Amino acid sequence: MIRFHIVSIFPEMVRAYCEASILGRAQEKNLLEVLYVDPREYAQNKWGKVDDRPYAGGPGMVMMVDPLVRSLESVAKSIARRKNTKTKIIIFSPSGKQFTNVYAKALVKKYTDIVLIAGRYEGVDARVKKIFKAEDISVGPFVLTGGEIPAMIVVDACARQVEGVLGTYESLEEERPQTGQTASPECYTRPEVYEWKGKKYRVPKVLLGGDHKKIEAWRASKRRA
Repeated sequence: MIRFHIVSIFPEMVRAYCEASILGRAQEKNLLEVLYVDPREYAQNKWGKVDDRPYAGGPGMVMMVDPLVRSLESVAKSIARRKNTKTKIIIFSPSGKQFTNVYAKALVKKYTDIVLIAGRYEGVDARVKKIFKAEDISVGPFVLTGGEIPAMIVVDACARQVEGVLGTYESLEEERPQTGQTASPECYTRPEVYEWKGKKYRVPKVLLGGDHKKIEAWRASKRRA
């Protein structure tokens, strides 16, 4: 079983996604587990404060080092109770290493525990990364309001690489070259002809003929387009 440890001040955001559909069923089958740690629970102040103003000025707030360090220490202790574990700690940054399907496969193959630090505000105190030797990962060349969405992306992409999570058909599709969410940029299902506002939209004939070589050639052409 592979375990994901989400460090977030909004764990309910990630939990709602990870307990639904394929990811939810995978956890019910004990194929993977998603665990949550809220840094507010480790804040050493009566307000549960986890952010403060950045040194040298600047906009926004920065997540404080101590609550995150204590959160990650609690994760490390829980992992240490099991034998033969190998942990990867990830922190999200637009300037980090690009997250890809190849990287997701490598994570699942190499590690038993993946710790995902979902930062907020203007970022995370850089000492967290230094203390735990976390790797900066980017899910795309853009800035989000928090690391919860990137964390869900990593869990989802990695879960697809775990044997038994997907059905046979999806597994076969996963091995094919991809540029989007499906094996080709275009996919179709019933009905064969769909009429909308007086115009008919048809399924390409090549997909109806049963000639698998022609179908694969068509899909390859769409991937190159």
